Amino acid sequence: MASTMQQQKKRKGEDLDNIKPEKKTRAQGRPSRTRRGPSPDAKDEPSSTSPVATQAQQPTPVTDVQPDAASPREPEGSPPVKKLADKKWTAWSKHANSSPYPGFLRPTPEECQTAHDILEELHGDVVRETFADPDAPSQEYPYVMDALVVAALSQATSWANAKRAMKNMKVVYGSTFNYDAIVDGGMDKLVDALRPGGMQNRKTKILMQLLKDVKKRHGKWDLQYLFNASDEEAVKEVMSYWGLGPKCAFCLLSICLKRDTFAVDAHIYRISGLWGWRPSEATREMAQAHLDARIPNQIKFALHYQLI
Repeated sequence: MASTMQQQKKRKGEDLDNIKPEKKTRAQGRPSRTRRGPSPDAKDEPSSTSPVATQAQQPTPVTDVQPDAASPREPEGSPPVKKLADKKWTAWSKHANSSPYPGFLRPTPEECQTAHDILEELHGDVVRETFADPDAPSQEYPYVMDALVVAALSQATSWANAKRAMKNMKVVYGSTFNYDAIVDGGMDKLVDALRPGGMQNRKTKILMQLLKDVKKRHGKWDLQYLFNASDEEAVKEVMSYWGLGPKCAFCLLSICLKRDTFAVDAHIYRISGLWGWRPSEATREMAQAHLDARIPNQIKFALHYQLI
């Protein structure tokens, strides 16, 4: 893996052997990520467009948001949602704090740091430009529900596709997070809104079901309590919703709850296999558990975005 990267650098006329990694802090590559909870400004002066802020000002009775008849709670023939959620949780919790492959000792901390340093030189500016784009997913989400929606929409696709979908939702609904308008608009309207990002039919079902279930369970579209929940409690909450799994949960933990987790998408799964950072037979979920246990906490956030 290091040899392949060195060849990339040599093609640029640079000598990787002269790279001397600097000492890193726990927040390396993650600007302004020392808080654990919503920002004071967001709490004291909530956005007028935020559904959480709107509900805080004008409490509404709990209603059962009904999805379109064409969108069943889960695909026909699948097990009940509760059993499926329990199955997902049981599988994940077995390796919540350790690698499922304790004898597989790659990547080493040194390999992770080398990869981070080389990718930072190659792609660091691109990553920062992506986050600076006003239409790109943010590094700061004061509302957990909003961050979970972003994580759900970015499943099984690229940031570019997720960005296109969310940008079009702003055009259609006035905000990506205008949940009343999304639910009132119905399934067909949401399908059209998500179409620019692809996979619009499945993502519509996931998002509509998520909005229904969160409001039915908590009385409003508010998951702020997860700021004070443990990692395990947060993962269990996310995976209890239809269509959401460990990768989505880890994205929420990282981008919103400011926890040191390493999410594995299709790109990272493929690259980690090419580099020999995981057993070849590992599933994506097992690869995520393994890499989360092996990669040093202080570079998890940065390395994730460098790789995707």
